[in-house]
Amino acid sequence: TIGLVISTLGYAMAAGSQTLPVMCVAAVMEGAYGLCTNAGNPRLLSSWFHRHYGLVTGVITAMTGLGGSVFSLIFGKIVSNLGWRSAYGITAGIIAAVTVMIAVLVRNKPADMGLKPYGEGYVPKNTKKDSEDHWDGYSFSVLKKKSSLRLVVVGTFLSCFCVYMPFSVLAAHVQDCGMSAEFAAGVQSLLMFVLAAFKLGFGFMSDKVGAKRMSMVSLVAVVAAMLLLAGIKTPATAYLSAVVYALALPICGIAPMLLVTTLFGYHSSAKVMGIILAMTSVGNMLTAPLSNLLRDMFGTYRPVFIGTAVVSVGVILLYLVIYKLADKDRKEYERSQQEITA
Repeated sequence: TIGLVISTLGYAMAAGSQTLPVMCVAAVMEGAYGLCTNAGNPRLLSSWFHRHYGLVTGVITAMTGLGGSVFSLIFGKIVSNLGWRSAYGITAGIIAAVTVMIAVLVRNKPADMGLKPYGEGYVPKNTKKDSEDHWDGYSFSVLKKKSSLRLVVVGTFLSCFCVYMPFSVLAAHVQDCGMSAEFAAGVQSLLMFVLAAFKLGFGFMSDKVGAKRMSMVSLVAVVAAMLLLAGIKTPATAYLSAVVYALALPICGIAPMLLVTTLFGYHSSAKVMGIILAMTSVGNMLTAPLSNLLRDMFGTYRPVFIGTAVVSVGVILLYLVIYKLADKDRKEYERSQQEITA
């Protein structure tokens, strides 16, 4: 709710801005919603859903992306017909209305409304699903000293750096491969629609086999996608590259939300998610200028993607180490809890 309020003020400020510094401040405020919701969602959703947590997270992230894509088109129409100031003002009004609805209808815990979490007491039939569900975890003061958290920060940066490397240049790369701008736009559209579907699938399968296994699937898909993108020669291979790349992108979307609670529990999930989001943003921010700089050096994006595939193999190995350390941390936590209750 706080993020929505700040975002509303940001859009309102943008609508009335007269100078560039004010517009920049407004842009930062507009992004507050994404930061606050992504950091707080794991804890909120885990309080409401003890069952199908992964699926619910997948639905929310998929709808967020789809809603953003649709609203971008609407926003563009408003700008064309009424001007950009009116577009920002209308957006502020819509967000304000949504903020009121959430403040009235949503609570942090079901108990605040006299309800119980969905699936309370549910025990998964698949006991080998890493026993990932619903553990409290260490306090952040303890967790920040753990090697597993430090490596997750590094792993998040590297995985997002790798997976976002083609994102902003995909259409340009397809055109470099001898295809039309219209076809390249179609490939980009295919990517976004398949990504929405894969987010749902990622969440659903995380409930079945665990977030760690599904994250590893996305990491392997990063390697495959980079090699496919580097080898685009026909329209068919361009479409195939987009589909596999869509499978890779959840590693910096839904995967962190599920992995944080899986690896570190819920107690410190909001703080850890804030760090993860910062690393995601840094990795994303660096990719577009770097990929274009390297393209100017080599005359093509192909070597960029091949190099990214090599780095991605190292990231896979790093995550395997992270999983091992996190499992060790959890066993120590559970042992300490047993000693306390004994």
